[in-house]
Amino acid sequence: MNYAGLHTAMLIHCTKKLASRLPGVSPSPLVDDNPLGSWHAHHYTIDHRSCVLFCHDETRFMLFLAGLKKREFQDLGPWIQDVFLNTLLRLGCEPELISKAADLLDGLRFDTRTDRSVLATLNTVKTYDLAALLWQVPNVLDLPPYSVSAQLCQRPIHLKKMRTSECLWPDQAMRELLQTL
Repeated sequence: MNYAGLHTAMLIHCTKKLASRLPGVSPSPLVDDNPLGSWHAHHYTIDHRSCVLFCHDETRFMLFLAGLKKREFQDLGPWIQDVFLNTLLRLGCEPELISKAADLLDGLRFDTRTDRSVLATLNTVKTYDLAALLWQVPNVLDLPPYSVSAQLCQRPIHLKKMRTSECLWPDQAMRELLQTL
């Protein structure tokens, strides 16, 4: 099914550090009306390279981009689409789910409204999981973005609203979300 015309561009809530590098960031909160839902993103400098870590608000699905240059920040859409769809492929998602996801990736909108819970997930993943992967390579550019993103999605995440015995698996949660759309 083609979702074109049924939704607007993906909404990404940026930290101020990332917003300073992007064009057209709305200073006021935007309404999320994309069926895929919204994301959070933060800019990190690792090995003197610009890196961005994205986290889907609902599923905590992670995407990692490294070595972005100034011109690539001007149009992040193709970069996000590429890493998202290839991460789904790397995780073994069915072709129809990947196609459904591709139909929902129709441009990007940015604002600076952030949620502390999602930012905490971003920081935890960067501090522990991404840092562990960086120990294995001499430079951040040696990390394959699709594999790294897939690895970051295959870990349990505990959210504040969950019982102690519960956890969220981002790869499974994203698959379930795509199946319900």
